[in-house]
Amino acid sequence: MELDRGKEYLVRRISPNETYENLIAFPRYLEIETVNACNARCPMCTIDDWQRKTPTMSFELFKKIAAEVSQHSNEIKRISLYRDGEPLIDKKLADRVALLKEGGIKNVGISTNVSLLTASKAKDLLTAGIDTVILSIDSLKKEVFESIRVRLNFEEVLENALGLIKLRNQIRPQTQIWVRMIRQESNKDEWPEYNEYWSKKISAHDRVYFHNIFNWGGQLNRFKPISNSYELGLPCVALWSLLVIFANGDVPLCNVDYNNKYPTGSVATHSIQEVWQSKVMNERRDHHLKGQKKCISLCENCNVWDEAVDRENISSQYSEALSLQ
Repeated sequence: MELDRGKEYLVRRISPNETYENLIAFPRYLEIETVNACNARCPMCTIDDWQRKTPTMSFELFKKIAAEVSQHSNEIKRISLYRDGEPLIDKKLADRVALLKEGGIKNVGISTNVSLLTASKAKDLLTAGIDTVILSIDSLKKEVFESIRVRLNFEEVLENALGLIKLRNQIRPQTQIWVRMIRQESNKDEWPEYNEYWSKKISAHDRVYFHNIFNWGGQLNRFKPISNSYELGLPCVALWSLLVIFANGDVPLCNVDYNNKYPTGSVATHSIQEVWQSKVMNERRDHHLKGQKKCISLCENCNVWDEAVDRENISSQYSEALSLQ
């Protein structure tokens, strides 16, 4: 009975119009890390602890991935071209977006710290068909912003963000822009002002939201929560919805497993479907369904599903919590 309730919860949360068997057939969301490098040093990031040595995904491997996902374009809800780096460092990013769109992927997106989002890069992405751009801007106050997004310039980021909105309106109005704050101790009281400012700048189909800082499965040093998690006793939706692919093709446990502590397989040597339906994935799902998260150290106290801005609509927003902080 408990297993059935867990499965019903997962279907309701991830894709209410499908069955449990549909979810374990192929991932509904993918995060493909095309570059593992970043020009910022943010306190809510684990970059100083990264141990992987493949900075950029080869286009050959990317084409292999693109060929397989194109066969599942009707099932996939979104492919995000980022994970633990700043995607705009990738000089071939627009080409990768175009290849996925040619393969019929309905929603291709990125999350960016905005510092490298020049007019030229914005035009290239919009022309390639980018569907969703998440702008990670944590404050409207220069001092606070630059204390969070270390090495970035507030004025430059703001100019790039406003420039993207203008170009989007001209080139590809259907592209969605999500403006996101990672809410933490230094900016936790800014949300009303922040929301009001950005809501006036964007279109009706765009979004402004915050996500509370999370602990990366207990791996973030000096982590200081600003709210209590309400998800710790539930099976994690990531194991039934999200496949993360690192630049070398390795697949980790999930989006918080940045050093691949719990290897799942590799799409360089196997198909995405084989990895998704593998014995190790199903064993992890069983642990979660049976209330045995603590068997996996990263899952035991992970609060990636900490409180979102609009809890009643969380089923359509859950992937935001998977976005790079």
